Amino acid sequence: MEENKSSVYVYTDNQKRILRCEGGYTLGNIKNFTGWTLIDKGNGDRYNLCQSHYFVDGLYTEDGILRYKLVENAAQARTEEEIQADRDAMPKPVIPPTNSELEAENKILKAQLQAATDRQDFLEDCIAEMAMQVYAV
Repeated sequence: MEENKSSVYVYTDNQKRILRCEGGYTLGNIKNFTGWTLIDKGNGDRYNLCQSHYFVDGLYTEDGILRYKLVENAAQARTEEEIQADRDAMPKPVIPPTNSELEAENKILKAQLQAATDRQDFLEDCIAEMAMQVYAV
């Protein structure tokens, strides 16, 4: 009698970095096999608990970078250079301004507003004076 073998599948991104691994007990997590690649078949825990046996350190680094890639239908660890390149390409976090930076910006904006208000007052005075000259006839 032949035993049923468990299948191990991986799902990759467009650069062949492995995003997910399912097989054995978790094979039901795959609803549509489009885009999934069969990498192994067999019996036992290695196939039924595939993620912990194929990817001992986990699929992702602590900072969310993918550790593995698919090469000729086999999982392969990515080099430290590849991982670092992904890390370098991550968007840098936006650091909010400090209170002193906000206060300095606020001072500048207040000065610009005051200058605009002074110009407006001057222009209104000029228009009023010109109107008095025009209508003084």
